Amino acid sequence: MYENPYQKLKQYLEIPLLDDDRYFTPNIDTLVEAEKLFIPNPSHPIKFITAGIGKEKFPNHDLPEVIFMGRSNVGKSSLLKAIFNYVPELRIKTSKRAGLTKSAQFYGVGSKLCLVDMPGYGFGQPEWFEDVVHDCLRRRNCVRTFLLIDGKIGFQDSDDIALNALESYRIPHAIVMTKIDKATDARLLRNVLHLRNIKKSPIYCYRQPFFVSSHTFEGLGYLLAYIAHITGNLRIDHSDMNHISN
Repeated sequence: MYENPYQKLKQYLEIPLLDDDRYFTPNIDTLVEAEKLFIPNPSHPIKFITAGIGKEKFPNHDLPEVIFMGRSNVGKSSLLKAIFNYVPELRIKTSKRAGLTKSAQFYGVGSKLCLVDMPGYGFGQPEWFEDVVHDCLRRRNCVRTFLLIDGKIGFQDSDDIALNALESYRIPHAIVMTKIDKATDARLLRNVLHLRNIKKSPIYCYRQPFFVSSHTFEGLGYLLAYIAHITGNLRIDHSDMNHISN
């Protein structure tokens, strides 16, 4: 959980994976501190808030929100279950077909932040999908959107479209590679190089992707620390965040 899979990939290349070779590298104490944010207690409940289609159905609160979006069956629900590992009774709504889960799901982490699970996109997505996504991404308290990519199969056309849309809408976002326990290092490297090729000068995309396994929890600690940091719940020294437009 506290190991960074991204660092392992650097050994296979003679040139940096990133143009500036800057990495998000919190120390072990910081990783442990970030994990505590996702452990519930009586004064810090972690719970389902609501589900809704359209901004009139979304919660009216001031909590900083982070959004998870991706293709259907990308492992989004599994990742949320891993994030909420200390809350096994929390039910995460799942669907393997685009459009079957119609609403955005909001989960509160005490009075600190809110995680938003968006409906999966892909083949057969309904007409209302773009409106739901647009309304959610445009919320004033949305601090970051995580675009999930299946690490085993890599970027699909719909993923590239989503990336371009996030950049066009000026939405601060980051890439999360899921299912890395099922992907080879070669496949993961191709995914990173693909991202680098299509995002030569990213303005709103954090340059470093996060690699996670919901099964082994590998890389999860770094993602939790990043979430805690960008929502103002954790200070991380010597981490480079300045080049992200907020």
